Amino acid sequence: MPDDRARLLRTPRRNLVAARRSASTWSRLGFAPEHTADGRILDRNRAARSGVLWAAQYDRRPEDLPLLRFILEQESLRYRETAPTGLGWGLQLAGLLVAEHRQLEDVWLHWEAKQITFDTALGYRTYHLLTAGVAATVTAVRASDHPDRGRIVHEITAARNRDGTPHFTDDAVDDWLASQRARFPDHPDDEDLRSWANHAARQGDREASRRFLLQWAATEPRTERMLNELRFHLAQLGFLDDAIDVQSEAVTVAEAGFGKASALLGLIQLHRRAGHFAGARQALRDCGDAMPTDPSWKEAGLWRYFVREHFLLVPLAPNPDLAQRLLDEGARQMRGVPRLWMDRVLDAAIAAAEHTGQRHLLDHYRQLNAREQRARDEEIGQAEGRAAGTGSAPPPAAGHPSPG
Repeated sequence: MPDDRARLLRTPRRNLVAARRSASTWSRLGFAPEHTADGRILDRNRAARSGVLWAAQYDRRPEDLPLLRFILEQESLRYRETAPTGLGWGLQLAGLLVAEHRQLEDVWLHWEAKQITFDTALGYRTYHLLTAGVAATVTAVRASDHPDRGRIVHEITAARNRDGTPHFTDDAVDDWLASQRARFPDHPDDEDLRSWANHAARQGDREASRRFLLQWAATEPRTERMLNELRFHLAQLGFLDDAIDVQSEAVTVAEAGFGKASALLGLIQLHRRAGHFAGARQALRDCGDAMPTDPSWKEAGLWRYFVREHFLLVPLAPNPDLAQRLLDEGARQMRGVPRLWMDRVLDAAIAAAEHTGQRHLLDHYRQLNAREQRARDEEIGQAEGRAAGTGSAPPPAAGHPSPG
């Protein structure tokens, strides 16, 4: 193994040996919540737990089942407390390593993991519950007094393929296990560079993660998709200047219109996060030139994000004149944009007015925000009324995801 890989695995492997020797060390792997000043909840032991799980991936042993169950329980707890959306590496790998032992009693542990959120319900597969055998699992669940036994049995037995045959069979479970073992190989040399970048990031080694990412990118075609992935991960790691360089390249390969404008919005956001006012201001000008000219585009989320960036740049302006120009341009671009209650446009406008100390503008945007909130409530009420009349669920009141 190359030096970076061997070094990254050294501590996880040592911690795995310690966990195998004594369960008294497991407390250092348990979910340990820590509340931050901005209201988030972090897990102090997440890196250590991820490391032991990662080391166990490359050294699978029958006697590890109690430890793996503990890790799966702690990952499930972390998701309940800190992750209202998404399904990541830790829960999926812990679930696989437990499922590989094919123990019937683990059906409940897998079911609890599956039921945490909407995303885990979809992504944590029913196959996890069935590795002890489909028929044996159905029989055991039916005989239990678990309150969800009816739901579980229905989920297993009601699923059908297009030809009417049962979807969940022992052969299908074996195929799924084989695919998951290929996804989570048992030897570190079988991991790709992106996986190593993620492993390094989970262990807190940002520099190694960056090196893996750049090695991966050097072997890939410079497509918009690849550049977006590279930029995202570099920014997540905190390498904003690198991310800006990548996003600048992404702008050059983006298609004219929506694609170019969206890429430029991403560039503005990165410059702003890095505190680069001049770069953000130039990207904002370029974005204005790239925005679709059809007036109907003012109804899209893209335009609201474009407007919002004017206001978000105000606090970075090096002098009051530039701050005022951004305020004025934001107000001009906002004309004719509907549903300003979406995408926090008016929150940014209010903050910009507060920053410049312009009381009349602050009062104006606060009043506009109040009107928009009333319009939002009315629109949602009408949608709910229509849904009640048709028996269907109302559409979610949310804007487009942030571009870039």
